[in-house]
Amino acid sequence: MTRYLPAFVFAALLMGCSPTNGAQTATDSVSERVSDARARNDGPAIWVAKDFDSTLYLYGTVHMLPDDLVWQREDMRQAFDEAGTIFFEVDTGPDTQVEATVLTTSLGLRSDGLRLSDRLDNYQLNLLEAAANNGDLTIAALDGMQPWLASEFLTFAAAQDAGLSAELSADEALKSRAAREGKNVIYLESLEDQIRATAELDELTQLKILTETLDKFNALGFDATRIAEQWSVGGTDYLTDNLVRPMKSRSPEVFNRLLRDRNRAWANTLARFMEDSGTGFVAVGTAHLLGEESLLSELREQGYSVQRYYAFKGEAVIDTVDAEIVRPGR
Repeated sequence: MTRYLPAFVFAALLMGCSPTNGAQTATDSVSERVSDARARNDGPAIWVAKDFDSTLYLYGTVHMLPDDLVWQREDMRQAFDEAGTIFFEVDTGPDTQVEATVLTTSLGLRSDGLRLSDRLDNYQLNLLEAAANNGDLTIAALDGMQPWLASEFLTFAAAQDAGLSAELSADEALKSRAAREGKNVIYLESLEDQIRATAELDELTQLKILTETLDKFNALGFDATRIAEQWSVGGTDYLTDNLVRPMKSRSPEVFNRLLRDRNRAWANTLARFMEDSGTGFVAVGTAHLLGEESLLSELREQGYSVQRYYAFKGEAVIDTVDAEIVRPGR
């Protein structure tokens, strides 16, 4: 549940599939902790990296959210307002939509005459049929996909059926705000790079991911809602234990390609920004900011001081530093 293709890609590839739109959420609403936290800085986690003349705020996002989730907190707004440059993972604006759909079609739909079902055993086929039925999808559409796209499509459908929306995600909200406020926007990678990171996994790895998705399909919506809830109250321990560490232990190749390698590349881009003076704000998927090989760790390796950030530091707020502070090496 660490990332999804942009929603417009799935819309363009529906091909008769019809994920339901009016389903109830997996849980009634966010926990009482969210309401209790509104008067404090207990929202989505923010970190800050510094050297002697540069500041970089790092804000983890979730790519699909319930429409009733309160997540925009004052500490985030203050950090965003202070920054002149905003970094996002990829551009999802109108100009990229055709390109992304063409690329996803090229890499995600089979053109070799084979079908997805040709690579599945009877157990996997039964799971696929059940998932398609429960997700209001068609077997014919899924059968024409590569395993990686079928997995993402099913995950997206389950999350949407649980009441989560990509259009209302933190990423899209912050991109809209950056445009309205005339911020300098920099994208850390191309949409093609992001799509290829998954599409170019070997087929056996893709099939393993698909099988895990099928096994857990009925719980995916609940899990996605729980992740959004924990993210909204700064539950970094929960997110690390349920997003990052399971990925690394189950499939180091997937972890390296989707998280570690991209974190390293992004850290180099951000280090170039830090070489000048100024303030920036980074909004990337929250999994990139968690665990031992996170973007935060890469920035520490570059010699920057990195710590958890809170706009207000009072006795009602938990410890403001949850990671080792490394002094800049310059």
